[in-house]
Parts: sequence; C-alpha cells; structure tokens
Amino acid sequence: MIRMLVLEDDGAAAESSCRTLSQAGVACSFERAESEAEFRQGLQHSPDIILSDSSVPGFDGLAALAIARTECPRTPFIFVTGNSDPAAGEVARERGAAGFVAKANLGRLAGVVRSALDERTELVQESRSDRRKTETDAEASSTATYLIERQGILDRALQHEDQSALSNVLRRHPPVPIALLVLGHEEIRERFVKWLLNANIEVEPLTSATEALASLEARTYALLFTDQLNLVQAMRQLHTGSATHVVYVDVDGTVGTREALRRGANDCMPPEAGGEEFWGHLTTARRIASLSAALQLALTDNRILSTIDELTRCGSRRFFEHEFPREVERAMRLRRPLSLLMCDIDHFKAVNDSHGHEVGDQVLREFAARLTHGLRLGEDWVARIGGEEFAVVLPEVTIPKALLVARRLCERIGLTPCDTTAGPLRITGSFGISGFAPHRGDEHVSPRILIRAADAALYESKRAGRNRVSVA
Repeated sequence: MIRMLVLEDDGAAAESSCRTLSQAGVACSFERAESEAEFRQGLQHSPDIILSDSSVPGFDGLAALAIARTECPRTPFIFVTGNSDPAAGEVARERGAAGFVAKANLGRLAGVVRSALDERTELVQESRSDRRKTETDAEASSTATYLIERQGILDRALQHEDQSALSNVLRRHPPVPIALLVLGHEEIRERFVKWLLNANIEVEPLTSATEALASLEARTYALLFTDQLNLVQAMRQLHTGSATHVVYVDVDGTVGTREALRRGANDCMPPEAGGEEFWGHLTTARRIASLSAALQLALTDNRILSTIDELTRCGSRRFFEHEFPREVERAMRLRRPLSLLMCDIDHFKAVNDSHGHEVGDQVLREFAARLTHGLRLGEDWVARIGGEEFAVVLPEVTIPKALLVARRLCERIGLTPCDTTAGPLRITGSFGISGFAPHRGDEHVSPRILIRAADAALYESKRAGRNRVSVA
C-alpha cells in the first residue's frame, strides 16, 4: 500500500482521488494537509507520493513543490487541480512535478501515479551506481545556474548594454569549443568533417552563408572553416558572436595566404591533406578548440565562485551589488513592480558567543535554506550581503504581496528549531520591506534608496521587538 500526502483544502476532493486510485487497483492511504505547517509535518512521515492542488488558501502549490523537492527530492509530486490550462502543466513539469492531472479527468491519475513510482525506482537505482558529484557541489551549481538564468533575463531586458564579441567574453560567454564548417563543395566538406572529428574537434557543418552568419551572430565559435571570403568579411562586421580563429580553405589555390589574411582570415590551408604543413594547420586548430574548452570550464568554476556565497549557497554580496541595480533598472524601464526584503537573524551574536562559530555557521545555512525554499525559481533570489544579513529580491511583486511573502518566511523561520551540533536551537528573523511601484510615480527611485528604505524598515522591526515584518 502506498502512503500519500495530499495538499488539498477540500476533503471530498482528497477522498475522491484516493477512491479513484483504489478502484484502479492502486492500494493507498492518505494524510491530508491544508496549510504549509501541516504540509511540512506530513513530509516528515516520508510519504511515497504527494498529490497537490495548485493552490490552497495562503499556500501556493508551486511553493509546496519547491519545499518537497528540497526535503523529499525522491518523492514524486503530482498536481491534481481544477486548472486545466496546458501552460500551467508545462510550468509544473519544468519546476520538477512528476505529473499534472485535471480534476475533470481524474481517470488519468492511476496511470500517472504508476509511472511516477516506476521512474522513482529507476532514479534510485541510478543514483546508487553513479555519484560523481558531492551534494554540496551539486547544490552550488544548481543555485549558480538559477541565478545566472536571472542574469539572462536582465540581459534581454536591458538591451542597450555593450554586446560586442569582446564584451561577450568578458561577461563570461567564452567561445564554444566547436568548429563551424561552411564549405560549398560537398566532398571537401565531408573530408574536413572526418579530419576534424578524428582530431577530437566537434563540428557543426553548414552549407549556407546566411545560416552561418545567423549562428555566428548568436554565439562565438572557437573555429570557423570556410571557402567563402565574403562570409569572412561579413563575420568581421558582426557586433555579437564571431569566431576566435578563422581558417580559409583555398579550394582552387588561387587566393593565397596573403589575400586571405587581408580579408580577415587568421589562417589559410589547402583542401587536400598533404605534408607536415597541412597537419600543422590542423594541430593549431585543435589547440585552439582545447583552449576554448578549458576556458569554458575555468569560467564555469569562476562563475560559481563569484555568484555564490560559499557558506550559505545563496547569492554572494558581489552578485547582489551587481545585479540588484539592474533589477531596478529593468523594473523602471518596463514599468513593473519590484520589492526588496532585507532580513537578518535575531540575536545571532548570542548564538556565536554561546555555542561558537561552527554552530553559528550551521544556523546561517539553515536560515538561508528556509528563506530560499518556496520562492519562485528563476525569478526571486536571495543573497547574503554580510554577516547574518540577507536580501530577498522579488521581481514583479508589489509591496502588499511582498508583505505576505515576508510574513510567510518569518513564520517558516520560527516554525521548527534548527538542528545543530549543540542541539536544537529556535531562531527567528526580522524583516524590512521596500519597493518600486510605477503607479506611485517612483520613476526615479534608485537602488540605494530602496536598500536604505528596506534597512530602515528592518531596524524598525528590531526596535519593535524582533521576529516581525515592517514596511518602509
């Protein structure tokens, strides 16, 4: 018999789901939760599967999914909802849901549950046989990816930024270690594909200069092999993308190295394999592809280090200082709301003084985890900006909604004691809120003003007794 945790404010709907499964031959029992506190308590009972409505009063289904994926990552999470919008199902699956079943089509539930349980069994077996990364590294990489996705959203919104090829490299977009191959003669093209693959160089063959320019504009390649000088010249005029090393293939032997270099190529080689000189050209290309791959790996590692606070796995202070002004600029440009929560741990100095910094670090990590879990992935983000102080950035969120979020976070932090080597410690947090609202005429609000206002509200919460939320 499978044990289910059902997040549902309608008791009859929860019983209907269980009855449908039983009639389909899936023996089950269920525990129903109607709030976040009950849901978290139910997770401690290690359910085999979770069914959730898309929303119960005061608690969003996607927030429940985020909590479940953190606390019970192997437990399948299935939405059973009155919302039949296909777009909602796509969002749910992108966030990690194992299925999305409309209440009007409850007959599908048994099949979705069986598939989810089978998939969980396969994942457990795979995880036992292959553990190439530590849990900490995976968490850091995941958080970095999530924050960098937000950077990409800001990049697209703030289109006036410098988009030159050099800027792409400096902004952590190194050339991909791929050779773009644009050769008109089919036999020569197939020959070069074979040679480059034998040299361990990944190849992307194209026949059209128009397609090639579109690819070069979208990304920077390590290598370009072409027999079209007009493509070389056009590529050199691009404001984005490009190729690091351009090799002109002199098919007819009439252009020559000097003319190829004058027109923008970095190298010129014949179409036939002959002599040490030819293989010297190919060796140079292979080294450039290898350097591009090494650069990508190094910049990926550096991106994680510069994006993530090592202790808490939230965004770093450096990330906040660079990205929050861009969030404000985006909000003002698009005339969309933006809210900022500043928060810190109440009486944190007493924790360090009484139990030592090791326990203090454990409390910081748990506080950060409770802040992060339940926020909208890819949109909201958290950064540690110093000591025990954190910033929570909520794009597209008005101050009234931010107040609800902050109250929920405040309640979550104090809900259960924090497990430490010194034993369970109950912690609380204080919050201050500021925000940008275009309808209020806030067009000229600066990031510094928002930070100061949220800080002032935070200290008002401290003065009023802590463990509370204040609004600037």
